[in-house]
Amino acid sequence: MRAKLFAAMLLVCLVLPLAIGPASAQDGLKTVKFGNLPYLDYAPWALAEQLGYLAEEGIQLETSMFEVEQPLVEALIGGSIEVGAGSDTPFIILAAAAPELRLVSVHAIFTGYSIMGRPDEVKTYDQFVEEGMTHDEAVAAAAAQLKNKTIILPGGASFTPVLDTALGYADLTRDDVEIIDIDPAEGAAAFIQGTADFYSDGLPMRFRLEQEGMVNVLTGVQLAGGAMVLAGLYTTEDYLAENPDVIEGMMRAWYRAIDYLKANPDESIQIMVDWINEQSGAGFTVEDAERFLTDLLLLPTYQEIADDYFYNEESPFFWRSRMQFIVDYFGAAEGLDTEAIDIDTLVPAPEIFSNVAP
Repeated sequence: MRAKLFAAMLLVCLVLPLAIGPASAQDGLKTVKFGNLPYLDYAPWALAEQLGYLAEEGIQLETSMFEVEQPLVEALIGGSIEVGAGSDTPFIILAAAAPELRLVSVHAIFTGYSIMGRPDEVKTYDQFVEEGMTHDEAVAAAAAQLKNKTIILPGGASFTPVLDTALGYADLTRDDVEIIDIDPAEGAAAFIQGTADFYSDGLPMRFRLEQEGMVNVLTGVQLAGGAMVLAGLYTTEDYLAENPDVIEGMMRAWYRAIDYLKANPDESIQIMVDWINEQSGAGFTVEDAERFLTDLLLLPTYQEIADDYFYNEESPFFWRSRMQFIVDYFGAAEGLDTEAIDIDTLVPAPEIFSNVAP
């Protein structure tokens, strides 16, 4: 499910929005036309709404649901929504043609990608760390095992950023590996049967291979760079200029919801799972969500972000390094018009973050 989602994001596929009815009017609250995505990364917005945190900021959401970012951005530019949730790669790709877009927050990380191997044939990052290596040394040593080996990479170009990130740590290039492009399910089955030395994909094939005893040589958390996806809020230059209080209020509500999630995980996860299933019919379970939130989806608190994560230049999750990676990667690989992208103008999130301590 998740692998297909992120492939769709990277390819910027157009799908029709899933419309839900507008919120009922409440006196004294400012209605915000909001575009959201029915996935766990964005479910804390439902938590913030149900717990009343948005209302306490004077905000009520009139929500339209979308499956991916392309139609959401079209609705944003067209004015049928005013603020939208989305991830970083589609934002950069779409902003090249729509420079009025603004990424006003960075507040979640999907790290479910993995490069997998067979336990009797490879050593994992964790094993190298246990031997006393530093983080950088362990990533480089784990990645160096790819040299002159074969790797199944479902989706081809959709997942090459993960591979390229790993290869970069070991001073390797794609010329140093043989890539086999097979559909995810077929590729996983082939890997189980002995085809290739490594397999790289997102979910759910990572889960399947873990159940078959395969090991994560390197994960998105360990690699960062092209092996992660940052999520946040989109709006337009004009809406931000006219409604900075709305954006700041929404972010305060978000961080309060994350604090509540960390303090009350059982109640919060159930609310978010119910919301996901109501919006998408996905059949998502509490157990699925708990696994995601263990090591595949990071939802840091305000204080965790302030101490590290997105706005610390030394962090592997530093926002600007990630955005520049997207620009450089898609400029070279996909012909993205990088001249049209001014990252510092398009991403006012750091300044907004400093104003929204809950």
